[in-house]
Amino acid sequence: MRIVDSAIKRPVSVIVGVLFIALFGLMSLFRIPVQLTPDIDRPLVTVTTIWPGASPEEVEQEIVQRQEEQLKSVEGLVQMTSASNDSRGVVSLEFNVGTDPDAVLLKVSNKLNQVFGYPLDAERPVLSAGGGGPGGAITWIILDALPGHDDIDVELYRDYAEEVIKTALERVPGVAESNVYGGYNRELQVIVDPRAMAARQLTVQDMAQALARENANISAGAFDEGKRRYIVRTVGQYQDPTDIEEVFVRGGDGTRVKIGDIARTKLGYVRAGASVRQKGRASIAINAQRETGANVLEVMDGIRQTISELNAGPLARENIFLAQVYDETDYIESAIGLPREIEGDIGGPPAP
Repeated sequence: MRIVDSAIKRPVSVIVGVLFIALFGLMSLFRIPVQLTPDIDRPLVTVTTIWPGASPEEVEQEIVQRQEEQLKSVEGLVQMTSASNDSRGVVSLEFNVGTDPDAVLLKVSNKLNQVFGYPLDAERPVLSAGGGGPGGAITWIILDALPGHDDIDVELYRDYAEEVIKTALERVPGVAESNVYGGYNRELQVIVDPRAMAARQLTVQDMAQALARENANISAGAFDEGKRRYIVRTVGQYQDPTDIEEVFVRGGDGTRVKIGDIARTKLGYVRAGASVRQKGRASIAINAQRETGANVLEVMDGIRQTISELNAGPLARENIFLAQVYDETDYIESAIGLPREIEGDIGGPPAP
């Protein structure tokens, strides 16, 4: 009874305490993410570097090892792993639970700026952040043709999926990264005639150097005319496959040889190393990975809305559509609703 007596004698303190409890309860209700299990994923930062045409050994020696030398001293780093593949190097960094992903990205970016000596034709490293572990993907989506359009080859829409679908999913709040699997990448193909090249004492390397050298827009300075100032530049970037056939390369005997005399060009597709199939048909798979600490239910609502907008807009004009084949929130919502079902089975009051 002492507690009751004290509460009666100090009504102001009791009211303030009740208000604090209600305030913290509301804050917890709206700010704590709804998830099946507590968030124990370690923040993961992935550094991806593309070096076209390089072997795994070259990627490891020239890129991955240099990056690891600088990244191993990043504050809060728990584990660092790397993988060197054909034309691609990936370094994965795991940090302590609760580390701010934005701060980690900044630290990793600053360390990468201290890496020098990249190969000339290697692309800039790309950083991405997300939750660690194989369960990072909260949804899987399949790109398929609309009924009645079975003649459409969906595998040819990989570039479209990366430019439109992947970009739209990554704009959803809480989505860290989206990946596209399957399909064919577009490429400009130069098909050479070995006999014509041998007759002119040319090599593939000679052609590659000439094509890379000519594919550039170069500033030619500026000049003034009256009150106007004109910027001059030479436009050399290829706009059409036929532009490549007009490039000249110097042969082994000193003569100038046009690329069109020893090769032909066309827009084609990269030979696929793997294929995605859905119900026996070739297709393209797209996933979405959430940011560490993001509310899974809210993120999934945004993904569903984005899928609906894409299906009703740009994809409908291409006679293709997106079908969601895996949704992590299905299990979460069923687990949340399980106590209500049990309560109804044992004759308890109906669920609100």
